[in-house]
Amino acid sequence: MASPAPIHLLGTTLEGGGQLLRIALSHSSLTHLPLRITNIRGGRPSGGGLKTQHLTCVNWLGAASNASLEGAEKKSGTLLFEPSTETSSQKHWWKTKSIAGGRKIRECIIDIGSPGSIGLVLQAVLPFILFSAPTSDEDSTAAAMDSSTPINLTIKGGTNVSFSPSYDYISQVLLPTLERIGIPPISVSLSHRGWSHGRTSIGSITFTITPLLPKTHLPSFSLTQRGQIESITVTFLVPSEARKQTHDEMSNVLSHKFPATPINFLIDEDSRDKKRFYLLLVAHTSNNHTLGRDWLYDKKITDIPSTITKLVNTVVNALLSELKHGGCVDEYMQDQLVIYQALAKGTSVVDAGRRGNAEEQDGYPAPREASLHTRTARWVANQVLGVTFDEEGACEGVGFVVGERFSGKGASGTELEGDQLENGIADLRI
Repeated sequence: MASPAPIHLLGTTLEGGGQLLRIALSHSSLTHLPLRITNIRGGRPSGGGLKTQHLTCVNWLGAASNASLEGAEKKSGTLLFEPSTETSSQKHWWKTKSIAGGRKIRECIIDIGSPGSIGLVLQAVLPFILFSAPTSDEDSTAAAMDSSTPINLTIKGGTNVSFSPSYDYISQVLLPTLERIGIPPISVSLSHRGWSHGRTSIGSITFTITPLLPKTHLPSFSLTQRGQIESITVTFLVPSEARKQTHDEMSNVLSHKFPATPINFLIDEDSRDKKRFYLLLVAHTSNNHTLGRDWLYDKKITDIPSTITKLVNTVVNALLSELKHGGCVDEYMQDQLVIYQALAKGTSVVDAGRRGNAEEQDGYPAPREASLHTRTARWVANQVLGVTFDEEGACEGVGFVVGERFSGKGASGTELEGDQLENGIADLRI
């Protein structure tokens, strides 16, 4: 069967960075709809084009979906990604081995080759692993047995990298939220940390993933009614000589800002470098939602005491700002759920909170404005799957069936530029 014409995505749209690329690759590898992405990461002041971490996603998803690639090289500004039109042509990207008790497990290793973010690579490949399966043309019993076998996905790279999900955020916020929306529980094991700060080092995380079964779909989900804040957990990684001050300042500031809320110190770890300061705060609610705020300190370090004070106050104030909106997810979780809303069957709602009283509409606060990353993810989902989002964050998904050929089409084959592109984005209310 001949491939459809590639969907063109302009890489400078909205966020204009690597997120657009990663999400687009996720959609394309699952739907087998070809993409042509131009001016990749053209919105980045440091220079565009593909970097090592982006190429890791391109090459892995390309191999897994048996895609034809053009432009898959460092600094390339244009990429043609054409997955095979036959789902049965997908390659086995794992190795199966027997473990204790006669059980079997599948294994896969992705090595970024640098301290590039493990969390961002996971963001790109996880939907493919969850939603791809042996096709219905194969023996259904064998396919179901194979699909239900867990996959140990090991990714080597950076576990604590600026402007990306840390291991700690993934394990404490992302994975519990994915389980809440209906994704089979994913367990995670940290072998060792990898840092982009101080002495660069490469870490390793293993995720144990159970894909959805063939011929099934992700049901629609609703993340609403946050409930009350019941507790806050603290994770910090700082040089050994700064651990006591960090603990003391965290206790003092949190007891003042959240006087009636239990505080639990989950991780107090030596970062093993005087340039590594990381803090994560996670709020847990009465309705089992988790919202996080973190910071891998990226300012000039003149002395440890002032660095700790700035780190603590910045993250605490960021969490306070996040919680005042009343949403069920934090700003950084919202965009990661877009692809699952788009793939689910039915209308899924993610309440990211409300704006302040100054922006009330008919006495009811307007929905919080979606982040730039969320708007970018929604735009890509619209272009590839044809879905739209309303101002409340609701989306009627395509009901993607695991292991089946996707029969839908992108929103438009028309390439929009300039004012046309801006008007098209506004019309989508993203």
